[in-house]
Amino acid sequence: DTEALPMHVVVRCLVAAAIIAVPAVASAAPPAGHKPQRTARVQKEKAEPKACLKPVVEVVTGTESASFSLARCDGTPAPQAVDQLSILARPASAAKPKPDKLEKAKGPDVAPGVRRIDSRLVQRLELAIEHFAKGSQAPRVQLVSGYRPKSAGSFHQSGRALDFRIDGVPNEALVAFCKTLPDTGCGYYPNSLFVHMDVRDARAGHVAWID
Repeated sequence: DTEALPMHVVVRCLVAAAIIAVPAVASAAPPAGHKPQRTARVQKEKAEPKACLKPVVEVVTGTESASFSLARCDGTPAPQAVDQLSILARPASAAKPKPDKLEKAKGPDVAPGVRRIDSRLVQRLELAIEHFAKGSQAPRVQLVSGYRPKSAGSFHQSGRALDFRIDGVPNEALVAFCKTLPDTGCGYYPNSLFVHMDVRDARAGHVAWID
């Protein structure tokens, strides 16, 4: 028989066995002044959703022309549509502004002598174009007159009127559609081969004439 071990030896053996059997979790505190490193997170820039635009329209006036969308899919004017149409609708006395000379700030003028036309006029023109659209062919608008600063008492003087026609659309049909638009003035000039359209204050109703 083996001689019995002293009690204090047995206790030491049991403590050692417990340390081996149960893993110890060390949680050492960081030294004073130590700053934990942060993992840099690179946040990918989300690309802005592309604006939904109505089909492109060609607008012609004299020897100038431009093709662009007049409105977004929700009917509001497309980015730069007002300015682009305003440049084409400028008076003959105003030179065509260069892109780098355009006014960046919002205001009544796109450039010297070039008045910003009323944005509601752009919306009404888009409605007329949509009404007479034929397939995928880009409509062609012949712009006769727009902003006329010397036309006293006329909506042209404030940039709220356009004289135009749409290729392939009888002016009788165009003015008839114009009369369905709220708070809009519609003038029919059979001898001049164009239709006048202007925007008026709310609740002005329909105003139409033939010359």
